[in-house]
This record gives sequence, structure tokens and C-alpha cells, in this order.
Amino acid sequence: MIDLERFAVLLDEQVALLPAALFNRLNLGVSVAEQAKRESRARPGLPVYILGEYHRHPVMGRGVVLYYGSFRNVYGHLPEEALRLEIDRVLRHELTHHLESMAGDRDLEREDARRLQSWNSGEGEG
Repeated sequence: MIDLERFAVLLDEQVALLPAALFNRLNLGVSVAEQAKRESRARPGLPVYILGEYHRHPVMGRGVVLYYGSFRNVYGHLPEEALRLEIDRVLRHELTHHLESMAGDRDLEREDARRLQSWNSGEGEG
């Protein structure tokens, strides 16, 4: 697995490829957290990692964070270019949450909840 610094560079490169309009009102920007983060609502013993999150705070504002440790645990075996694709996929997913939030929509949030419910019920990835 690439190190944290290289992960951050890959993320920055993917951000630079996207239209600036996607980042309107994303005042906290896109960042990397070193730790792995597990989904607390997952069934006990089920290792569901959170790869990224969209944060919306009434005072602090809006931002996206990707969890390096979660990527390391889930995709640590991937070559760099395959990992870049996963970083891009998660980045776009979180930016979709941002755009939906600004539009007052929660479709992706509901889809994420359905996917977690599917995992918890043992039905697979959903």
C-alpha cells in the first residue's frame, strides 16, 4: 500500500480533474484522515469500513474526508492505478452527497442506509 503522503497526492490529483463548480460551498475542502474508521451501525463482527464522509456542520461548514487507514485495510493489496480509481469513486460519491445536500435531496444517503441494512442482514454488498 502506498504511504499517507502519496495517498494525499493521488487525492489532490483527482480533485484537480473535477470542475471547480462541484466544490462551491465546500469551505472545508477535501482532506485525508490517517485513521481507519469502522461503521458503528454495522452488525457486530462485520468489518465495514467507512472510506469517506461528507460533513455538514451549521457553524463550521461543509467538507469531505477520505480515511487513509480504511483504504489501507480494504484496498491495500491494489496497485496504485487501481487504488486511484477507488479514490476517485469515493471522492465522487462524497461530492454527490454534497451536491444533494445543497439541493435538499437525500437519495444517496437513503441508498447508503439500504446498502448497510443489506450488509447487516447478510444479503451481501447490496
